[in-house]
Amino acid sequence: MAAPSKLVINVEVDDRTVLFPDGKFLSHITLHEDKAAEGSGIVRLDGVFLFNESRLGPEIVCLELEDARELARSILDAVFQGRTQHVLSNTAKIAVIFNPNGFILRSGEGAALRELFIGSPAIIRLAQGILRIADRLSASPAH
Repeated sequence: MAAPSKLVINVEVDDRTVLFPDGKFLSHITLHEDKAAEGSGIVRLDGVFLFNESRLGPEIVCLELEDARELARSILDAVFQGRTQHVLSNTAKIAVIFNPNGFILRSGEGAALRELFIGSPAIIRLAQGILRIADRLSASPAH
């Protein structure tokens, strides 16, 4: 029996997508199951940078499956309600900050703080990608 293929989702973003603290512009965000924790249902979001001579790691955030679903829901709530939303659990603390010109996803603290500036069309694609990877990771194994 063949192992299920690994799903990697590439979400195209626009030229207003920037990851801080280092100010790296992104062309894409990749979503996949965390390879180090394979089989654990951990969703990883990585940035694909336009430049990265400083060799910043690509990780934006790693989330448990339910936290990933909640993030997608919070993104959609922020878009449709036009206000800031939060994902708060034992393992995740993420703010989806609404601004008239786009959104900021803020996660982590101190040196681990990541702020992703992202526009409205791209954030909808990100929510769709998160829900797609969550759907794959929660699928029942084939017989």
